[in-house]
Amino acid sequence: MEAGRPYTRLLRRLDSVVRLSESDRLGITKLPMTVKNFANGQDLIREGDISTQCILVLDGYLFRHKLANGSQRQIMSFHVAGDIPDLQTLHLPKLDHTVTALGAAVVAFIPHASFKELLQASPSLTHVFWRESLVDAAIFREWVITLGQRDAIGRVAHLICELVMRLQAVGLAKDMAFTIPWTQSDVADASGISTVHANRVIQELRRLELLEWDSRLIQIRNWDGLASLGDFSADYLHFRKDEPASVAS
Repeated sequence: MEAGRPYTRLLRRLDSVVRLSESDRLGITKLPMTVKNFANGQDLIREGDISTQCILVLDGYLFRHKLANGSQRQIMSFHVAGDIPDLQTLHLPKLDHTVTALGAAVVAFIPHASFKELLQASPSLTHVFWRESLVDAAIFREWVITLGQRDAIGRVAHLICELVMRLQAVGLAKDMAFTIPWTQSDVADASGISTVHANRVIQELRRLELLEWDSRLIQIRNWDGLASLGDFSADYLHFRKDEPASVAS
């Protein structure tokens, strides 16, 4: 996170999908934000809570999840710097899932009232953030396909491909490498497989020399091979056509 500029990754994230005007960029930078730090595994907001503010990820990762049968966790998405994972709470304030820190995370809270005031003053920003909600829905559709139709190794390969593209869009995956404090349980719960199976998949990706996975650092060695294995196309991420995300920053 750039000191004193908590909105930097958000602006870069939005620039990856739509061209912002200078007045809209200025409006975003004037939003009031309360910055807070969260520890690994700490919930920011829980299922059933009523939200009065949106969460902007400044540094680190968050994930959204629900529990089935009271104990079986399903991770539904991961969120990187520049993401607003609960944008829907502007209109649906009661949470139907939980948002949790993956590793140490820094976030900013933006009051709904201030956010709505900005959107009411700028039809173009209303369009931009509505588009963000639609992209979020597109990502959910892709996850449904992944969990329903791809095999275990394809699920994990697709997850890594998606994450590296989203990180590149905000300047956080240089030379096809990124750090993330994933445990095998996190990978398993996002991919709908057991922890043991997740370990086997990670070992197989290494054996195929598609990537190196050393503790928190993931280095992709063969993008084409990984994308093919995961049946990955970035179309559903809807990056700007005149400025596509690169796979080799």
